[in-house]
Amino acid sequence: MVHRRDSAVPALMAAFRMELGEDHEEPLAIADVAGVWQGPDGGRLTVRADGTADLEQVTRPGPNCGHSTDAAGSYTGPATWVYDTYPDENPGIRFDYQGPAAAKPCKIYLVVFPLKDSAKGFLPHDRAGVDYTRSADQQD
Repeated sequence: MVHRRDSAVPALMAAFRMELGEDHEEPLAIADVAGVWQGPDGGRLTVRADGTADLEQVTRPGPNCGHSTDAAGSYTGPATWVYDTYPDENPGIRFDYQGPAAAKPCKIYLVVFPLKDSAKGFLPHDRAGVDYTRSADQQD
């Protein structure tokens, strides 16, 4: 027979850890994501506070949004963005744009690590592991 007290212990420990800040991430703010993000490979993400973005030379996510199964290639064009978290990663934002196949939206995630005067991030789908950097003085 299991006592209620025994089942409540793990829940109380989890609540205590969250209260202390362990396993707790501060939510991202517009100041953490708005601006121009540069990658060393020429990729560029322009993120605006109004939820719009421009992507330049960003590695495409692949055939899951209507792209061919050929080499990944890159995407340049408009997008929208929202706060979102890629599975098993830190919080970030998700870019949405229309893929070449009708009714096939493409999603690209940017995992964000806010820093004091800038931010760093990466695109989890990009196997090259390219890091993007946003400087505070480049904000729109």
